[in-house]
Amino acid sequence: MLGKIPDAKVKTSDSPSANLSFWYSQKPVVLTLVYGRCPGVCNPYLLQIRDQVSLLGGEKKFQMMVLSFDAEDDPGQLCQLAGFTDENPPPANWTFGILEEESRTDLMSALGFQTQVVNELYDHNTVLILINKDGNILQRIEGLPNKGQWDRLFKELTNEFVPVYPTLGSDVWTSCFRYDPASGNWRMNWGLLMILAPSVITVCIIIILQLVTRYERRNQSLLIQNQP
Repeated sequence: MLGKIPDAKVKTSDSPSANLSFWYSQKPVVLTLVYGRCPGVCNPYLLQIRDQVSLLGGEKKFQMMVLSFDAEDDPGQLCQLAGFTDENPPPANWTFGILEEESRTDLMSALGFQTQVVNELYDHNTVLILINKDGNILQRIEGLPNKGQWDRLFKELTNEFVPVYPTLGSDVWTSCFRYDPASGNWRMNWGLLMILAPSVITVCIIIILQLVTRYERRNQSLLIQNQP
Protein backbone atom coordinates (compact mmCIF):
# COMPACT_ATOMS: atom_id res chain seq x y z
CA MET A 1 0.00 0.00 0.00
CA LEU A 2 1.40 3.40 -1.04
CA GLY A 3 -0.45 5.83 1.22
CA LYS A 4 -3.82 7.55 1.13
CA ILE A 5 -4.80 9.83 -1.73
CA PRO A 6 -5.86 13.42 -0.92
CA ASP A 7 -9.61 13.91 -1.27
CA ALA A 8 -9.24 16.45 -4.07
CA LYS A 9 -12.09 18.47 -5.52
CA VAL A 10 -12.98 17.76 -9.13
CA LYS A 11 -15.11 19.56 -11.71
CA THR A 12 -16.92 17.34 -14.22
CA SER A 13 -19.56 17.90 -16.88
CA ASP A 14 -22.14 16.59 -14.39
CA SER A 15 -20.95 18.41 -11.29
CA PRO A 16 -19.33 21.83 -10.71
CA SER A 17 -17.51 20.47 -7.67
CA ALA A 18 -17.26 16.98 -6.17
CA ASN A 19 -14.73 15.23 -3.96
CA LEU A 20 -12.66 12.38 -5.34
CA SER A 21 -14.04 10.18 -2.57
CA PHE A 22 -17.45 10.35 -4.25
CA TRP A 23 -16.09 7.94 -6.86
CA TYR A 24 -13.60 5.76 -4.99
CA SER A 25 -16.01 5.14 -2.09
CA GLN A 26 -18.31 3.32 -4.53
CA LYS A 27 -15.74 1.15 -6.34
CA PRO A 28 -12.01 1.08 -7.11
CA VAL A 29 -10.71 3.95 -9.23
CA VAL A 30 -8.02 3.88 -11.91
CA LEU A 31 -6.84 7.49 -12.17
CA THR A 32 -4.45 9.37 -14.43
CA LEU A 33 -3.52 13.03 -14.97
CA VAL A 34 -3.22 14.74 -18.36
CA TYR A 35 -3.99 18.11 -19.95
CA GLY A 36 -5.90 18.93 -23.10
CA ARG A 37 -3.37 21.14 -24.91
CA CYS A 38 -0.60 18.56 -24.58
CA PRO A 39 1.29 18.29 -27.90
CA GLY A 40 3.09 15.12 -26.91
CA VAL A 41 2.43 12.05 -24.79
CA CYS A 42 -1.10 12.63 -23.44
CA ASN A 43 -3.01 11.56 -26.56
CA PRO A 44 -1.14 8.26 -27.29
CA TYR A 45 -1.01 7.60 -23.55
CA LEU A 46 -4.80 7.87 -23.18
CA LEU A 47 -5.39 5.85 -26.34
CA GLN A 48 -3.31 3.01 -24.90
CA ILE A 49 -5.23 3.19 -21.63
CA ARG A 50 -8.53 3.16 -23.50
CA ASP A 51 -7.54 0.05 -25.48
CA GLN A 52 -6.21 -1.81 -22.45
CA VAL A 53 -9.20 -0.97 -20.25
CA SER A 54 -11.59 -2.10 -22.97
CA LEU A 55 -9.94 -5.54 -22.85
CA LEU A 56 -10.85 -5.88 -19.18
CA GLY A 57 -14.51 -4.97 -19.59
CA GLY A 58 -16.72 -5.15 -16.51
CA GLU A 59 -17.87 -1.56 -16.15
CA LYS A 60 -19.24 -2.30 -12.68
CA LYS A 61 -15.84 -3.38 -11.34
CA PHE A 62 -14.02 -0.04 -11.39
CA GLN A 63 -14.18 3.63 -12.33
CA MET A 64 -11.74 5.07 -14.87
CA MET A 65 -10.94 8.72 -14.12
CA VAL A 66 -9.01 11.10 -16.38
CA LEU A 67 -8.29 14.40 -14.63
CA SER A 68 -6.62 17.53 -15.95
CA PHE A 69 -4.30 19.73 -13.92
CA ASP A 70 -4.81 22.62 -16.38
CA ALA A 71 -7.52 25.15 -15.44
CA GLU A 72 -8.00 26.01 -19.12
CA ASP A 73 -9.31 22.50 -19.94
CA ASP A 74 -12.86 21.23 -19.98
CA PRO A 75 -14.09 17.61 -19.57
CA GLY A 76 -15.23 17.36 -23.19
CA GLN A 77 -11.74 18.22 -24.41
CA LEU A 78 -10.28 15.38 -22.34
CA CYS A 79 -12.89 12.98 -23.69
CA GLN A 80 -11.82 13.79 -27.26
CA LEU A 81 -8.17 13.43 -26.27
CA ALA A 82 -8.93 9.82 -25.28
CA GLY A 83 -10.37 9.17 -28.74
CA PHE A 84 -14.07 9.28 -27.84
CA THR A 85 -16.67 11.09 -29.95
CA ASP A 86 -20.43 11.61 -30.04
CA GLU A 87 -20.66 8.60 -32.34
CA ASN A 88 -18.26 6.60 -30.13
CA PRO A 89 -18.98 7.76 -26.55
CA PRO A 90 -16.94 6.55 -23.55
CA PRO A 91 -18.26 3.63 -21.47
CA ALA A 92 -20.34 4.45 -18.41
CA ASN A 93 -17.41 3.87 -16.05
CA TRP A 94 -15.27 6.65 -17.58
CA THR A 95 -15.19 10.09 -15.92
CA PHE A 96 -13.37 13.18 -17.22
CA GLY A 97 -12.77 16.11 -14.92
CA ILE A 98 -10.65 19.11 -14.00
CA LEU A 99 -8.79 19.37 -10.70
CA GLU A 100 -9.75 22.45 -8.75
CA GLU A 101 -6.85 24.75 -7.97
CA GLU A 102 -7.19 24.53 -4.18
CA SER A 103 -6.40 20.78 -4.11
CA ARG A 104 -4.33 20.43 -7.29
CA THR A 105 -0.89 20.74 -5.69
CA ASP A 106 -1.59 18.25 -2.88
CA LEU A 107 -2.86 15.58 -5.25
CA MET A 108 -0.03 16.00 -7.76
CA SER A 109 2.52 15.82 -4.96
CA ALA A 110 0.94 12.67 -3.46
CA LEU A 111 1.03 10.94 -6.85
CA GLY A 112 4.61 11.96 -7.66
CA PHE A 113 3.32 13.91 -10.66
CA GLN A 114 5.73 16.62 -11.79
CA THR A 115 5.23 19.48 -14.24
CA GLN A 116 7.39 22.20 -15.72
CA VAL A 117 6.23 25.09 -17.90
CA VAL A 118 8.03 25.17 -21.27
CA ASN A 119 6.93 27.78 -23.85
CA GLU A 120 3.52 28.16 -22.17
CA LEU A 121 3.00 24.38 -22.29
CA TYR A 122 3.62 21.73 -19.64
CA ASP A 123 6.40 19.19 -19.65
CA HIS A 124 5.27 16.39 -17.33
CA ASN A 125 5.58 12.72 -16.45
CA THR A 126 2.71 10.24 -16.61
CA VAL A 127 1.30 8.22 -13.73
CA LEU A 128 -1.50 5.68 -13.51
CA ILE A 129 -2.93 5.10 -10.04
CA LEU A 130 -5.16 2.38 -8.61
CA ILE A 131 -7.21 3.53 -5.60
CA ASN A 132 -9.33 1.27 -3.41
CA LYS A 133 -12.65 2.12 -1.70
CA ASP A 134 -10.80 3.45 1.37
CA GLY A 135 -8.82 5.94 -0.69
CA ASN A 136 -5.56 3.99 -0.40
CA ILE A 137 -3.16 3.91 -3.35
CA LEU A 138 -2.64 0.23 -4.20
CA GLN A 139 -0.57 0.61 -7.33
CA ARG A 140 1.35 3.36 -9.11
CA ILE A 141 2.66 2.99 -12.66
CA GLU A 142 4.91 5.66 -14.12
CA GLY A 143 5.37 5.94 -17.87
CA LEU A 144 3.57 3.90 -20.50
CA PRO A 145 2.50 0.68 -18.73
CA ASN A 146 3.95 -2.54 -20.09
CA LYS A 147 2.10 -5.85 -20.24
CA GLY A 148 3.31 -7.01 -16.84
CA GLN A 149 2.13 -3.80 -15.19
CA TRP A 150 -1.28 -4.03 -16.83
CA ASP A 151 -1.56 -7.66 -15.70
CA ARG A 152 -0.84 -6.69 -12.08
CA LEU A 153 -3.36 -3.88 -12.27
CA PHE A 154 -6.09 -6.07 -13.69
CA LYS A 155 -5.39 -8.84 -11.18
CA GLU A 156 -5.89 -6.36 -8.36
CA LEU A 157 -9.16 -5.18 -9.88
CA THR A 158 -10.40 -8.77 -10.14
CA ASN A 159 -9.27 -9.59 -6.57
CA GLU A 160 -6.39 -11.83 -7.61
CA PHE A 161 -3.29 -12.00 -5.42
CA VAL A 162 -0.49 -9.59 -6.41
CA PRO A 163 2.74 -10.29 -4.46
CA VAL A 164 4.68 -7.04 -4.97
CA TYR A 165 4.12 -3.46 -6.12
CA PRO A 166 6.31 -0.57 -7.22
CA THR A 167 6.95 2.10 -4.57
CA LEU A 168 6.10 5.77 -4.85
CA GLY A 169 9.53 7.19 -4.22
CA SER A 170 13.18 6.28 -4.18
CA ASP A 171 14.38 2.77 -3.54
CA VAL A 172 14.06 1.48 0.02
CA TRP A 173 17.08 -0.69 0.80
CA THR A 174 15.08 -2.95 3.14
CA SER A 175 12.60 -3.91 0.41
CA CYS A 176 12.75 -7.46 -0.94
CA PHE A 177 12.53 -6.41 -4.57
CA ARG A 178 13.62 -3.32 -6.45
CA TYR A 179 11.36 -2.07 -9.24
CA ASP A 180 12.69 -0.43 -12.40
CA PRO A 181 9.86 1.66 -13.93
CA ALA A 182 11.78 2.14 -17.18
CA SER A 183 11.94 -1.57 -17.99
CA GLY A 184 9.09 -2.80 -15.79
CA ASN A 185 11.43 -5.45 -14.32
CA TRP A 186 11.93 -6.56 -10.71
CA ARG A 187 15.35 -7.25 -9.15
CA MET A 188 16.25 -8.77 -5.81
CA ASN A 189 17.12 -6.18 -3.16
CA TRP A 190 18.89 -6.27 0.23
CA GLY A 191 15.63 -6.85 2.08
CA LEU A 192 15.34 -10.32 0.53
CA LEU A 193 18.84 -11.14 1.80
CA MET A 194 17.81 -10.02 5.29
CA ILE A 195 14.88 -12.44 5.19
CA LEU A 196 16.94 -15.31 3.82
CA ALA A 197 20.01 -14.69 6.02
CA PRO A 198 18.73 -16.51 9.16
CA SER A 199 17.86 -19.62 7.12
CA VAL A 200 21.20 -19.56 5.30
CA ILE A 201 23.10 -19.14 8.58
CA THR A 202 21.13 -22.00 10.16
CA VAL A 203 21.94 -24.32 7.26
CA CYS A 204 25.64 -23.36 7.45
CA ILE A 205 25.71 -24.05 11.20
CA ILE A 206 24.09 -27.48 10.68
CA ILE A 207 26.62 -28.35 7.97
CA ILE A 208 29.53 -27.25 10.19
CA LEU A 209 28.21 -29.25 13.15
CA GLN A 210 27.83 -32.33 10.95
CA LEU A 211 31.41 -31.95 9.69
CA VAL A 212 32.73 -31.49 13.23
CA THR A 213 30.77 -34.53 14.44
CA ARG A 214 32.08 -36.67 11.60
CA TYR A 215 35.63 -35.47 12.27
CA GLU A 216 35.36 -36.33 15.98
CA ARG A 217 33.89 -39.76 15.24
CA ARG A 218 36.66 -40.44 12.77
CA ASN A 219 39.30 -39.49 15.32
CA GLN A 220 37.66 -41.68 17.95
CA SER A 221 37.57 -44.56 15.49
CA LEU A 222 41.26 -44.13 14.70
CA LEU A 223 42.13 -44.00 18.41
CA ILE A 224 40.27 -47.26 19.05
CA GLN A 225 41.97 -48.93 16.12
CA ASN A 226 45.40 -47.79 17.32
CA GLN A 227 44.91 -49.01 20.87
CA PRO A 228 47.02 -52.16 21.70
